[in-house]
Amino acid sequence: MVALTGAESDRFWAAYWDHRDPYDRGLTTAGDFWSAVSKTLETDFTAEVASELIRLDITSWLTPDPATVELIARLKKQGLGVALLSNAPHELADALEDVPWMADLDHRFFSSRLAISKPSPEIYTAVLATLGADPGECVFIDDRPPNVAAAEAVGMRALVFADAVILDQDLTRLLREAERPGLGSLG
Repeated sequence: MVALTGAESDRFWAAYWDHRDPYDRGLTTAGDFWSAVSKTLETDFTAEVASELIRLDITSWLTPDPATVELIARLKKQGLGVALLSNAPHELADALEDVPWMADLDHRFFSSRLAISKPSPEIYTAVLATLGADPGECVFIDDRPPNVAAAEAVGMRALVFADAVILDQDLTRLLREAERPGLGSLG
């Protein structure tokens, strides 16, 4: 995407993330999002460039880490429920519904369908309400520390994702702690 826009990488990503939240919440269209990015970059994307940026953006999120997919399968075999909460605009949410690795997830929640995005506390409470889950029974995992902190603020246990190996170790530790007397189970 950076190469296609011709922008300097840091400048591109700053513009991308500066305009992402309303798009992720489903409040703006893909065209509006890329138009805002182009204005910040002081350029004008042609319709063809904007269309290609939309395609590249969506496809960039569709390839999972194989080790993480394997970890999800192992968690499911242990009888644990696994849900996805993703900041994703409508186009990405629709595309994610169709990828095979999503089939192992018990529930999928997308910011654009909830009109709320992480790290807003309301998105976590909405998901917990839909799941009928107590915050202390859940472990939230995310690669962005502000999202992890927000989940902790509503009472969830939370981990920052670095890679599947570290996550597996952290989850194993949490599950052992949950089995100790006085602690609830993780679901």
